[in-house]
Amino acid sequence: MDYKQYQEYSNIQAALEIRRENVIEILQLFVLISNIQKLTFMKYDFKYNNFVYGFTIDGYDIIDDDINFINNKYSIILKDGDVIFGKITFNKKIWYRSVLRELLKKSKLALRKIFEIEKDLLSQNTPLNIFIVTDKNTVKFANKLETNLDILLNAEITTTHDVMKISDKLNKKNSKNIIIYTVQNNDLIKDDEEILRSFNEFVIVIGPNDHHLSLTCGKLNIENYISIDEFSPERIKNIILDTKYKLINKNKNDNKIIAVGGVSGGIGATTISMNAADLIAKNNPNKNVLYIDLSTTKAISNLFLTQNPIPNETIIDLVNYGDFNLKKNLELGMEKVRENFYSINGIQKHIDKDLLEKDNFIEKMLDYILKTSDHFNYIIIDTGTADASSLKSTIYDLVNEIWILTEMTLPHVSKLKTFYSLMKRAGLKDKVSFVVNRVNSLNEISSSDFDSIMNTSSKEDKLMYLKIPNDYQTLGKCWNYCELASQISKDSIFIKTLEDILRQKEYIGNSTKKPTNKKSLFSFLNKD
Repeated sequence: MDYKQYQEYSNIQAALEIRRENVIEILQLFVLISNIQKLTFMKYDFKYNNFVYGFTIDGYDIIDDDINFINNKYSIILKDGDVIFGKITFNKKIWYRSVLRELLKKSKLALRKIFEIEKDLLSQNTPLNIFIVTDKNTVKFANKLETNLDILLNAEITTTHDVMKISDKLNKKNSKNIIIYTVQNNDLIKDDEEILRSFNEFVIVIGPNDHHLSLTCGKLNIENYISIDEFSPERIKNIILDTKYKLINKNKNDNKIIAVGGVSGGIGATTISMNAADLIAKNNPNKNVLYIDLSTTKAISNLFLTQNPIPNETIIDLVNYGDFNLKKNLELGMEKVRENFYSINGIQKHIDKDLLEKDNFIEKMLDYILKTSDHFNYIIIDTGTADASSLKSTIYDLVNEIWILTEMTLPHVSKLKTFYSLMKRAGLKDKVSFVVNRVNSLNEISSSDFDSIMNTSSKEDKLMYLKIPNDYQTLGKCWNYCELASQISKDSIFIKTLEDILRQKEYIGNSTKKPTNKKSLFSFLNKD
């Protein structure tokens, strides 16, 4: 939790405490005016559908553990519409005067505020949308479920008969979306089978205890099938809240890990990898994208992605923790940029570079990335400067593709030639793509000179390289304010060119490339 999040959380807790004190003060006045001396407040528990002890007012004293007055003869339910906040109990009859009615009205207003704040605390940072898709036989049940969930959760709830009507909202991916099917048989699920396969959302099915329906859900990787006999609104609420730290990733066979590095520092690896990750996430709302800053100098991506100048935790903390657990990862340094885009901070101290190069850390990091690949469809690793260190060599072995950035100057291309020779000897040539950054800069050599220096043999295909123009006006402004060009300069030549590269590589846009049976070094990660 960073300082901003901590401050927001503290403000919410302070507001909650003020509202609770308001309720106590109002009920103290109620006790004095009604002359009943003692009053017990019972809070309504939605989970168990009953009242639990809150506190007792005894004159001017507030007692937190006196439960003798729970079964008082007289009581008043405190509610607003369908929402029950609690009740007050007392042991003698009162004269229900207008001033007491006014006090109870004020107490319900304060309890309403508490109710809304507690709903906010149960929700998450991004808005929560719940879509209930119902067949014609379960309409009444779905409407009742909508009413219950509206009380239990801070969410926007929509009931529909056609899942296609909500596809536009799902594709925006600016909220946590949960789909609940209420069905009497498996007909609706089978009708929606294709679109459910394409969604990367959390799906719950409520229906009869039917073997065929259960099998249909299993084929679609729907983990939460609830028999109507075991249904309760509170159970649905708990399942929904448990998804706060859960990523859905149904199509693991298409997962990609991409390493981006430059032949020298300052050549644009961080700029290109951050913007590429953001573009992939925006253009693939049903895919999960993770950006990892693994540069071995002091990292700066945190300034652009989360506007956090001094992160407390980095890649080192996450890797050393071990098992991949999203909730724990978010506490240890993984940052949520938006609903389908996450990032991991790089090291913040130069002395941490030694930790990155230790053999035991590299082994742990390899295991960590393998586990994260089960949750993220695209992992973009910013390796900083490309070299043949143990750390970078491990990364190059692991990934599907290696982007090596260079400029069309003699010193840069000479370094590129040396590095590419190492890649060929390591058997990684087919993974490498050259990205020429800042094309049309000063001292640039020609394309023919580039190929001549790289010394491509006649037996090899001529090296194809990708070009990004020198858009210093756009990127200079972005760097001054630590903002992504993909966010504030969407029509710039830099972003348009980067989008073309990603489209050419079929990372964004509609892919028409047919799958092949060719195995890659990464094929062992392709698990169902």
